[in-house]
Amino acid sequence: MMHYFGSYFFGLGLLWMFLFMLIALVAFAFWLWMLIDALKRRDVLWIVLLIISIFTGFFALIFALLYYFLVYERRRRRHLRLRRHK
Repeated sequence: MMHYFGSYFFGLGLLWMFLFMLIALVAFAFWLWMLIDALKRRDVLWIVLLIISIFTGFFALIFALLYYFLVYERRRRRHLRLRRHK
């Protein structure tokens, strides 16, 4: 009977591992997207912060989210507003 429970928990462990890997991959892709945007805009402060943040692990996602909401989204909204008024 114990054997069946062991394989059940092993399967759950694999599921959680793949879920975590998927989340980490999406977070890295988002971080890379924000880094590329900062490089295109030549925003040196954010480039340095994003590059340093990747070495600290979890902070990479936090800095990418900060960049998204403080820089990327604000500039996108301003650009859309200017296009509407032309």
